[in-house]
Amino acid sequence: MLEPKDVALLIIAVVGIGQALFLILLLLQEGKRAFRANRWLIFFATVVCIIFVDKVCDVFLSPLIRLYLAPLFSPFVFASIPAIYLYFREISGRPAPHPARHFAIILLVAVCISAVVWVVRTNADANHLLLTDQGLGFKWQAPVVVTALMLAIIAVYCGQFIAYMIAIWRTCLVYHRQVQQQFGLDGAVLRNWTFEFLVETSVIFVIYTAINLFDIFVLRSEWLIILAHCGFVLVFFRISHVIASNPALFVEAGVFGGYEAMEKEVLSSEGVRGSNAISRNLVGEDEVRRICRRLDQTVTRDEVIFDPLLSMPKLAQIVGVTPNQLSFVLNRYIGKSFFDFVNSVRIEHALRLLVEQPDRQVLDIAISIGFNSKSTFNLAFKKITGTTPSAYRAENIAKDVPQII
Repeated sequence: MLEPKDVALLIIAVVGIGQALFLILLLLQEGKRAFRANRWLIFFATVVCIIFVDKVCDVFLSPLIRLYLAPLFSPFVFASIPAIYLYFREISGRPAPHPARHFAIILLVAVCISAVVWVVRTNADANHLLLTDQGLGFKWQAPVVVTALMLAIIAVYCGQFIAYMIAIWRTCLVYHRQVQQQFGLDGAVLRNWTFEFLVETSVIFVIYTAINLFDIFVLRSEWLIILAHCGFVLVFFRISHVIASNPALFVEAGVFGGYEAMEKEVLSSEGVRGSNAISRNLVGEDEVRRICRRLDQTVTRDEVIFDPLLSMPKLAQIVGVTPNQLSFVLNRYIGKSFFDFVNSVRIEHALRLLVEQPDRQVLDIAISIGFNSKSTFNLAFKKITGTTPSAYRAENIAKDVPQII
């Protein structure tokens, strides 16, 4: 019969697995065009799923079987932080070269844990000290080889944790500056999204690391571990909600000669924007007319305007101008920000589809025109039309010609 702590751990693990699978399905629904960055979140969710599967095994399997499975499950803990780091690198427009190298540590840890398992199984003293009710654990009284290997694994994890958390925060801060410079007020939502996601993933890693170190070196407490995993699930649930309601918008570097060149261009243009007289000459009248014509042509291309990863740099490249010039024309001559311009075109198509295809689901329409979730589509739709998609459909379903904005 299962003890109360086993039941609690089992419930938390099952909920965690379900939440991880939900997040994976959610990310896969965003399509192939978003997969380049989302693959790292999918990998992170897969790692979380593996961690909780390991906890289910802890409840039902014997210490000996868990000992043999340790080299299979334990190394994946070292893959979670690199996955988040690679995700932030991807959405910041600076994808890491050779990303597979960041996961090479999994093989090293697997070898070390396999060595510990082998020593435990062949050494009677180690077997007595380590193969207990807790399975593969850490004991200072263990043989020197086992103690050294376990301490090395712990040191590697702590070193990885510190190094990657610093790198993640630095990448995110650079991304925030880039978004602020390129999108102005439009970047506020995106910055809040990335900051919340960053803080919540940091909380997950800090909680998990601190509790496990406390468990190893200070006091063995099963309920403390269960409480930590409960907090892990709650924060992970919040992350899934944030991703579902506010899908990332990607600012792709390399369009104008790499991230450094783009950053220099943006920084140098700040001096231009500082003077009203010079700012008026940022784009000449003939160039303004050319940009507006190109924009009119571009909005008719579904593969561009419905691209969920469409960003200011990407649209600027298609139009044939710099992001600053495009932003200048959109705000001064068209009277819309980048996001408002793109959303207004998408919503115009949505108005027609909602009435012409009454049996089609709202989410399906939202995804087909470039929105990554129903919630963001509803917000954009209500901002432009003053009503919700469902209400608009109900009011106009009987009309022959839908109202176009």
